[in-house]
Formats: sequence, structure tokens, C-alpha cells
Amino acid sequence: MTISVQQLSQGSSQGLKLAKVEFINSPLVISWYLLQHIQRWTRAIGIGIAILAVTFCCAVLPAKASDHQDTTFLATKLTAADLTDLYVFESPNNSSNVVLAMDFDPLIARGEIRPFDPAVLYQFKIDNTGDSVEDLVMQFQVEGRGSNQKVIVRGLGKPNAPGTISRLLPVRGRGSLDQPFKAGQATVFMGTRKDPFFFDLEQFFKVIPDRNYLLQPNPAPPFTVLTFRPPGEAKDFLDPFNVHSIVVELPKAAVGTGKIGVWMTTSIRTPRLRSGQFTQIERLAVPALNELYMDFKDHNVSNLQTPVADRENQSKAIRGFVQAIGRPQGIADAIISVAIPDVMQADLSKGSGTYFGTQLAQNFGGRRPKDDPIDVTTAVTFGSAVTGITQGTIPGLISDNVGPNNANFLTTFPYLGNPR
Repeated sequence: MTISVQQLSQGSSQGLKLAKVEFINSPLVISWYLLQHIQRWTRAIGIGIAILAVTFCCAVLPAKASDHQDTTFLATKLTAADLTDLYVFESPNNSSNVVLAMDFDPLIARGEIRPFDPAVLYQFKIDNTGDSVEDLVMQFQVEGRGSNQKVIVRGLGKPNAPGTISRLLPVRGRGSLDQPFKAGQATVFMGTRKDPFFFDLEQFFKVIPDRNYLLQPNPAPPFTVLTFRPPGEAKDFLDPFNVHSIVVELPKAAVGTGKIGVWMTTSIRTPRLRSGQFTQIERLAVPALNELYMDFKDHNVSNLQTPVADRENQSKAIRGFVQAIGRPQGIADAIISVAIPDVMQADLSKGSGTYFGTQLAQNFGGRRPKDDPIDVTTAVTFGSAVTGITQGTIPGLISDNVGPNNANFLTTFPYLGNPR
């Protein structure tokens, strides 16, 4: 069974205008972003070194990953805004608390000290009314450079305006990187952690080469390989790497008493915005959603939308992908029913639960660091899990045969393991 890139592209074509994508990826924005850094660098270390730094930044950097490196722009020009994973789970040490965790800036090598970027605004967005529009936000930035960098926390509070354009909320607290601190009712950590995600990414790129940005714009045909590697041979590609993380633990009552939806965004200032405003550059909630079902060229379109605005776009991608691999549309219906809109759902009135548990089993839901969203997603997409549909199954793709490494996690805050 061989499926061409053209077939997949036709199946998941989004048919959306790319003006916003072109703007974000344009030399204007990239040059403006670099100019801000040049101005800071020249004041601190001199014009000669700054020119060398810009030359380096403008080069295409060799690297790999999945929503670790969701677009070429994020992978090569602004890694600090590259979101990787969202977690929402009940605190294992206090059943009255909920934990939110976001990972970003992936593929930090062992021993590498990668500075945090003050130009990026990180946000948790929380819907507690069921309409997938944020009612509460919590914002994070760093200030300063080098060893003097500090964390600024704003919120939890109502957004000035929901959507993709954000304004800063009043400061709620400040703290040091890599050390827990209090900000209002929340305990906050922002620093470097061992990347908790586990996935045989190398083999995945053999199955769907299009998802590897290094192979753009002419990737090899997908599904010429129809199996993940077997147990014992499968490799966790992310095992050697660290990641930057923000972890927040706060009372459930601060965010809601029942079902909530959570997603995360990164934003930057651009020339077209008024002073004090930030525009969204990436959005992420449900893992593997765009990375599996959507053509790489369409990722940025999705990143620039709200969950509600992107609902039709993502649903179309899922339906096109399922059709292209020759599976019944009942598979797509099941995926869309639990994953769209792209919001991580949790029920704060329940105790511990399972991944997608809010939608399927009426438990807490959310996502814990040891949950295996890859196997859940592939078991439904290529197998008969949840749906019971056996027509067109692809047994070799039901699991990537990589599981969590207990050494990568902590039993106490911030719950994500110490960096390599």
C-alpha cells in the first residue's frame, strides 16, 4: 500500500488564505525580530559580535523533531516560541489543586545552557464555560539577560480581550529561573527540565516524511514504510534532550468547579501592532493532532487561529487523512468528537482519570506526564481502539512501542524530571 504526497495533500488541503502565514514568516517580521535583538546586543557587547550573531541566526540550523519544531520558522528562527507539550492533571499531593505544565524550546542538548527569550509571551488559556473561548489567562515572560534573568507572572485573570491578540495583565509575582516560587495562589516553576515526551520520532519520519521540516519542500512519499520498530528496537528520540518548561500548581477553585478546557500559546510583538500588544505565533493543546493529520505546510495556518476558528480547518485535515489511508470515516468522526476543538479537557469535579477521560469516561481527563498520547492516537487512527472498526487497519502502526521512563519524572512539584 503506497499513498502519494499528492493524495494526502488533496485529502487534507485546508483551502485557507495564507496571508497571515506569509506575514509571520516574512523577512519583515524576522528582520524586525532580529533587529530588536541587535539593538540590545550592540549596547551590551558591540557591533562586531552582533553582526556575527545575526549571521548565525539567519542560517538554517540542522535539527529534527515533530511538534518539537512545528514549522520551519519556529525550528530555525524562534525556537523559544516553539511549543511541544501541554499537561493538565490533578496534583498527586493535594487533591484540591490542579497542575498545568507547558514545554517549549525543544532539543536542548545535555549540558547546553540555552537562555530564555524575553521577547516571547507564554500563556495558559482556560475556558470554564464550555465555549472553547478563554475566560482566564496566566501569562509568563522573562526579563533581563544571562544569569540575571527573572520570571514575571501575570494573572490568573480575565483577558483584556480573548483571541490571538493579547495585552499584558498586571504583574502577580516575580521569581528566579529553575526555582519554585509563589505568585498569588499559584506555585510557579519556569526553567529547564528533562523532556518528558517519549516517541520513536525517527521511525515516524520514515512513515510520513512530510512531517520533518528538514525534508521540505519535497519530502518522499508517505506510507512506503508501514510499521513502527518492534519492542526492543524502538528508540525514544527525545531521551537525550532537555526542554524549557513552565509548571503551575494552583487551587482548582481558582479556575473552575467543573469542566474546563486548557490550551497554551506563544506570542510576540510585531510592527503592525500597537505598543503593548502581542500576536499569537503558536497554539497547542491536544498532542499529535496537527503533527499526524495535517500537512506540514498547513501547520502555521492552524497556529495562528483560536481553537474555535481552527475547528473546521483541523476537522477537514483529519477527514482527509483518514480517507487517504483508506479507513472508514467513522474513524475521523470519533477523533473529531473528542479532539476538536483543540482544547485539553478536564473535569475538576472528578478525581484521577485517563487521557481523553473527560470526553469518553467522565473522569478527570486531561493529560499526565506519563500518559502515552501517541499510542492512544495511533491505536484509534490505524487500529480499532474506541471505535471497534476493523476495516483497513494497519497493525504495524498501532503503537510506536516506546513508553515512559520513570526516571524522567518527579513525585513532587514541579513533577517533570531534573534536566540531563
